[in-house]
Amino acid sequence: MDLKSFFDHFLEENELVRAGLMSDESFDSIGALAEFKTESIADQDILSEVAGHISMREAALVRDLVDIEPAEKLHHIDYDVSKYGALIDYQYILEEGDGAGVIHHDIVMAIDAALKDTGVLPAVDMFIHRDEDFNPRDISRLEEIYRGPIYWLYNNLTWRELKAMLRRLGSETEGNQKDDYLRHITSLLTSPEFLAEILLHIGDEEFRIIRDNVEKDYNVYEAKSRWEEARNLGLIVKVHAHYFVMHQKVLDTLKTVNFDAVNRERRPQGANKPARGDFNAYALMFEVMETHEPVWREVQVPAGINFYELHLIIREIMGWRSSSPSRFTADGFTIYESLLLMNEAQADSGEPGGLVASFTQADALLERVGEVYYQYESVDGYVVKVSIADRINIDYRVPAIRDYGGPVPIENVGGPKGLERTLEILGDRQHPDYARTFEKVRMMNYRERYPMTAINNRLAKQFAKAHPVTEFNI
Repeated sequence: MDLKSFFDHFLEENELVRAGLMSDESFDSIGALAEFKTESIADQDILSEVAGHISMREAALVRDLVDIEPAEKLHHIDYDVSKYGALIDYQYILEEGDGAGVIHHDIVMAIDAALKDTGVLPAVDMFIHRDEDFNPRDISRLEEIYRGPIYWLYNNLTWRELKAMLRRLGSETEGNQKDDYLRHITSLLTSPEFLAEILLHIGDEEFRIIRDNVEKDYNVYEAKSRWEEARNLGLIVKVHAHYFVMHQKVLDTLKTVNFDAVNRERRPQGANKPARGDFNAYALMFEVMETHEPVWREVQVPAGINFYELHLIIREIMGWRSSSPSRFTADGFTIYESLLLMNEAQADSGEPGGLVASFTQADALLERVGEVYYQYESVDGYVVKVSIADRINIDYRVPAIRDYGGPVPIENVGGPKGLERTLEILGDRQHPDYARTFEKVRMMNYRERYPMTAINNRLAKQFAKAHPVTEFNI
């Protein structure tokens, strides 16, 4: 379907009223409006006006559709003014019926070009794909990225990463869509007052280098573990396996910050802080199975830990205090929490087999099989799936929660089904069983708010040792 046929077919009488409100033209027929709308797609002044009114959600829609060549050149999408108000007002998304809308691919292409011309959309991809040839002499290619639209640089981050970043920044946004997080974070990172606060929370060496780079107008950082905190706080964004960049707007804002005043306010790093270095590590995902809503924790874990240490980490991040035994299973392997448990299992079955957690390296098996399952053999019978989310570097060789979702899996409530019933009662203070239930769970491991900072402090204290933790030396 060509563009003129698109407007002839989908424009309706009510669109004449909308057209009169949105332009200085008056139209006495659908045919006249269709002809005007067809010609408007080649009018740069009109397209620039549209680009100025379009929302980031609409820009994202255009960016998603531009590389798709649909049947008859028609993209079928929601006809939703709350999502695509400007495109509907300008009569580029037209109503198809039953809440559905349609937009022509030629319109998508024209608006995409206008958005790039006006700087709303980036002219280039805002990252270097790992399959692309890229080496240090190509570093100038990164300039198009860190000078591009800041919104799209931070769009490289996932919704989960953005959510975790806002939590670290101690800020909240009213909306819960990715667009809400992006707008809020980019506004914070272009605020001198907020950047001054962020600079209080990075290491001395990082502070010194960032200050020096800001003075030199230098935006590129090698992807080393020393920059993990700066990355977590949003100062820099990973755009290649080996490079982070600081957006030009962030750098320009940092130029207005009084680094001397910030430096006087910074606390000296404690002498008892764990030894710093560049350690290989994993971001592991821990997911409690069969819960009514996702319960997960993403945790940085140093490479080389044993399954007993992994067992301790799981107990800590889930808040479990019971002395009930546990075991890991994966691909035919069983790893027992203790030597005693393995011996008892072998005596019961009469067959040898199994591994002892203290003597078995966790990441070696995870790399081989992809995921393992932690069987918590309490009355609740919770099962935790453990998998590798990413391979990373860390500055301190201690586990730490990076992000989390879902409630604390309360003990002694009957497992996942009992957890759902218990949380439903706790969510209704008028429920007849509320007082009794609250009193019970308060004595267990119930927390209304997940205490991530306290848990990370306990993990740091428990694992800040020069030797592996096993059942024999804990």
